[in-house]
Parts: sequence; structure tokens; C-alpha cells
Amino acid sequence: MPESKLFLDRSKLSPRYIPDEIHHREKEISLLQTMFKDSYKKPDEFLLSTPHIVGRSGIGKTSTILKFSNTLERDFKESGLTLKVAYINLKLQGGNKYAIYRFLLEKIAPELPSQGLSAEEMLRYLLSYLHENKLYTLIILDEIEFLIRSNKDSGIIYDFTRLNEFDLSRHCNVVGVIFIARSTDFHDKIDSTELSTLGRLPIEFLPYSIDQISDILVTRSSESFNPNVVGADIIDEVSLITTSSQVGGDVRYALDLLLYAGNLAEANGSDRITLDQIRKVHGYNKASITIEDLEELPKSHILTLMAIVKVQNKRKRQYIELKEIRMYALELADEHKIKKFEFEDYMNDLLERKIIEMKSLKEIGMNITSLAELEPLLEHQINKK
Repeated sequence: MPESKLFLDRSKLSPRYIPDEIHHREKEISLLQTMFKDSYKKPDEFLLSTPHIVGRSGIGKTSTILKFSNTLERDFKESGLTLKVAYINLKLQGGNKYAIYRFLLEKIAPELPSQGLSAEEMLRYLLSYLHENKLYTLIILDEIEFLIRSNKDSGIIYDFTRLNEFDLSRHCNVVGVIFIARSTDFHDKIDSTELSTLGRLPIEFLPYSIDQISDILVTRSSESFNPNVVGADIIDEVSLITTSSQVGGDVRYALDLLLYAGNLAEANGSDRITLDQIRKVHGYNKASITIEDLEELPKSHILTLMAIVKVQNKRKRQYIELKEIRMYALELADEHKIKKFEFEDYMNDLLERKIIEMKSLKEIGMNITSLAELEPLLEHQINKK
């Protein structure tokens, strides 16, 4: 693939990228460091800590917690101890208690068997493994409200906040469980015992100000684009859009805007991003599908989306015939040597995710005006997977 005239490193705009420095969350990181400082100084006296983090989407909660966990790992290492961090996104890897505990066991102690064990047995195995091997762990549970909304068994909160009571004869080597949520609304869906063990006072992440968003975008742009591709006018416009009531301060959306506009500029042969490109992308994106959404999709789903885009480009219509999409999708699957391609299943999944919509039994369209000019973005995702 030829070198890009615009991009220095596209991955620096990904929601999965954790910057070396987390700007404007120093206070929150400092608070967490204070809460956990005795965990590596006096590990056998440290009691399980269970902070919960609350704040709307896209304001740095996950990045801040993962950055803090990296720092805590280093502190343990400097003290001659080993800390293993287990991050679980409950929206992606959850579903029920068994699936979560199995994922946790495989993440921290992959050599231990999980087949044939109950959820509680896996948790006990894990605690014994940590104690016997003189290891410590920090567990991070993200999107906790998704688990509670999709699963009636919210007892997992009780389990994780009482890990130090599983075996009173020995110290619990889980130093903490950090819960991350978008709001405290989930408090209403758990019983009083669970809420009591969790605590009613979260660490609240407030939205960034427009100046803070601007500062973050300047840093990310310098890491992602070549010099002079993103001007001050672009930073100002994207910051203004991001702080609007429509977007609500979601920095992920701001990074998506820059990435989408960068792909659009590149496809048009431009050597810099323009205000028109930012406004155009914002006008038809409306946060209905994001880079994070695309990165979570399997390659089969991306190929199905690409088929829709190709037919939209060809027919110049928002709604297109299902049989024509199927034909293009099967051609793409064959081109990428995918032998088993369950087209109908992928379409149903995209419909459930509300990425596409069905006008009739035979007509399918996108939930946005058009993704035709974003074909290079889909190409990039296909080549990555």
C-alpha cells in the first residue's frame, strides 16, 4: 500500500489507542493512585478496593483507567511484585456470570482448566492460584450497566465486591475491582445489599470543556496526520461540533470526524482536510455508525457493508435491492477467500445493530444518508482484519 500523503498513523485515532499522556484527567488519576498506593507498599495488609467510575460516553473513562492500571503495574514491578490486569468490556465479552468468570480465568491464569467448572468454582480456582503463586490482580469491568440490563443476575456485583470474603483464612490477592458505567442509573436496578457493597459515591468524570477538547485534538492530530493536514480552523470546528448538544462532548466522535474527513480528503486527492469536508462528514454521519462500531464488526460484516456501499454507488439510491447486495457480497467473499459466508445472518445482525435498515422485504439502506465516499474507510478495515 503506497504511503499516505495525509496520514502519519491512522491507528492513533482509534478508540483502542491509549496515549502516552492522558490530558485533563490528572485529578482522577491522582485520586486512584492515592486509593491504591498501599496495594504495592503493604500488599498483605491492603483491603480490596472497589471504586466505580461514572461519566457519559467518550470522555476518557476507559483510557484513564487503563493508563492508571499500566502505572500501577509498574509500581508493583518496582516493589518486586507482579500485578496482572484483567480488563473486561461487558458489552463485548459479558452475557452472564459463567462467561465473565471463564474469560477472567483465561486472562489471568490461562494454564488453569475451566471446562466443567461452575462460575463460583472458577472464581475460587482463580483466588487460590493468585495466592499460591504470590500474584496480584486488578480487575476492570467496563459497561457494567449493559450486563445488568441484559442479565437478571446482577449478583456479579456482590461477588466482585466481596472477593475478600470467599476464603477468610487467607489474604485476597485481588487488590481491586474497578466498575465503569455511563451513569448511576444502574443503581436502581440492583438490590440494596449490592449497592451497599459497591458504595453510593462514584468517581465522576465530568465532560471536557471546549478548550480541553481542542487541546486533546491538537495532540491526537499531530500523532495521526502529517504536518499542515489539520489546521487550527479544523480543530476549532470539530471542537465546536463535539461540545454541541447533539454530540454531548464525545471525543470519540471528534476523532471519528477527523478520520472520516481524512479518508474523504485522501479519496479526493486533497493534501489537507477542509471545513467543507468536516461539515459534510458530520452532516451525514450523525454518530449513527462510528469507527468503534466498525472495528467491533467481523470481516464478514464489513464485506457485507461494502457490498451495500458499492450498490449504492452504482444505483445512486439510498435504498437498494437485497438480491443485488447478496450478489456483490458473495463476490467479495469469494475474492477474500471466505468459504462459508452466511449472508442472511450478517444482514440480520447489521439490522439488529441498527447499522442498516429495511424499507421493505426487498429493499435495504443505510441509517445515514450515504457512506459512498467513505468506501476507503471500509477498505482500510477489510485490510486490517
